[in-house]
Amino acid sequence: MIQDLLGSIASTQAYRRFAAEKTSRTVLYLFFISLILTVGGSIAMQMRIGPVVDQTFAWLAAEVPTLTFSAGKVTSSEPAAKRLVHPQAPEVAVMIDTARTEPVTLQLMQESKVLAYLTNNALCIDQGGKLEIYDLSKAALERPMVVDAKFFRDAAGALKKVVYPLAIVTVFVFAAGWTAFAGLIYTLVAMLLQSIGGGALTFGALFQIAIHAQTTALLARIVMSFLPFVVPLSGLLTIIITSVYLWLAVKANAAAAAETSAI
Repeated sequence: MIQDLLGSIASTQAYRRFAAEKTSRTVLYLFFISLILTVGGSIAMQMRIGPVVDQTFAWLAAEVPTLTFSAGKVTSSEPAAKRLVHPQAPEVAVMIDTARTEPVTLQLMQESKVLAYLTNNALCIDQGGKLEIYDLSKAALERPMVVDAKFFRDAAGALKKVVYPLAIVTVFVFAAGWTAFAGLIYTLVAMLLQSIGGGALTFGALFQIAIHAQTTALLARIVMSFLPFVVPLSGLLTIIITSVYLWLAVKANAAAAAETSAI
């Protein structure tokens, strides 16, 4: 697979081999390049999101008073209302007022500039101007649940052990599916290029070429995911890079076919 990777990037002649290889090898290469994309994307995600997640849970552990859920009610170690604002995202704020029993209105939440409001018996969330109310009095808990600093530390650990691996699997499946779908689209582009530049490759052969032709663009996407800024028109850049490789691949195969006919 490493040889195919290098050939996809640096050798137009390698595309003559890709056009004639077994479909199973192309599928294997699809999984290989998707794995590289997943690993690179996951590392970039960890570098970008990991510190934010850690900081958020540390903030929650330090700022949220100890909350006890029992018999459909919430009590707090700090009876007075407390407004919490995320240190890095001031628009993310919540209000904890476990002494309040009367209903919370959307207007009150907007005036308080909070996205969530926890009362003695309800959790209210502002979902884009629509108030969602979760009645905690209907929650059936076998025993009291305590939310404290340890709870948030454990939650952070669970996130890393469960959610991150699940995210990696999800990214891999999406990467493989998207690369295969994009391969079909690029195959149509290759057919158009072949009608212009000559050649007689079948749809299947062009699809195998299209999978390999995406390699450089996918690697470029990985590199861009580590940059501290957004690359303008990155999607268009990906299309251009892949199309150039398709054109070179079609020309290489057309030249090979012409040499064979001459012989």
